[in-house]
Amino acid sequence: MRKSRGAVPLLALVMVGAAALFAIRLLPWGTGSRPSPAGGNLPQSPPRSAEDGYVLAFDESFVPQLASRDDLGISVVLAVDVSGSMSGSPAGGGSPKYMQAATAFSQVVDVLERLVRDSPKDQVLKVGVLKFNAEATPVMPLTELDATGLRKLRALVRDPDTFYPGGNTAIGGALERSVEWLAQSGTILRSAIIVTDGENTAGIKPSWVLSAVYGNRNSASTEEYPVVTNSTLVSFIGFDVDAGKFTPLEKYGARVTAAADQAQLASVLSNLLEADITKLEAPTLGGDAAP
Repeated sequence: MRKSRGAVPLLALVMVGAAALFAIRLLPWGTGSRPSPAGGNLPQSPPRSAEDGYVLAFDESFVPQLASRDDLGISVVLAVDVSGSMSGSPAGGGSPKYMQAATAFSQVVDVLERLVRDSPKDQVLKVGVLKFNAEATPVMPLTELDATGLRKLRALVRDPDTFYPGGNTAIGGALERSVEWLAQSGTILRSAIIVTDGENTAGIKPSWVLSAVYGNRNSASTEEYPVVTNSTLVSFIGFDVDAGKFTPLEKYGARVTAAADQAQLASVLSNLLEADITKLEAPTLGGDAAP
């Protein structure tokens, strides 16, 4: 008996049906959020470009009410690269970069002490320090630089092991944490200074973070308490690296400079701090703010 040409074996129908079900099961993973094994959704992957609208991911403990305070003062977060490449010496030679950086920071504390001493009594200066490789780690939370704060900061940066290097370089992640700290600082001026000897090799791209910073896009903002970040001053110091690597970030509003060794790093940092504090003091003294 000859089989009909239009007949389809039962096994073939089963295989086609199974393939269709498998494709449907996979569909959510490629379009939007991903289902997690425990139910709910896993976070979406980061956008493919800064223009896709990356949103700063602030911690759940963030207090939006603090972002609306603007007391007279300036808060500075210094984010220091402690990736593996910081264990090498600069091109000009000498001790490892992380040790030269620690010495430079100690010299900068002397400058900060003078700036605090010369500032008006009602003007607050806060400094926070974090270090970063593949992740950003707090070294000192934002602390007012009175006599106690200065002693604490000096003790931390004087010890090179505070910045002992290892791992990759998450510049974008360090900037994101810095801006989050500053958004809760309560001061009218806020400055994030990133010291790094390389390019971003882990985590979110710095350009995406900058786009979100100056676009006021963050997870903590609400209609009642908008969290504004676009007034944050952002600076990148290329330590023993061509500052040209960071030039593309200037179009987002960042300041870019370079330092070849310990002496230059101390000088560049000191100049940035004095420039930022001048922006604060000019209107206080009745003059025009620096541009």
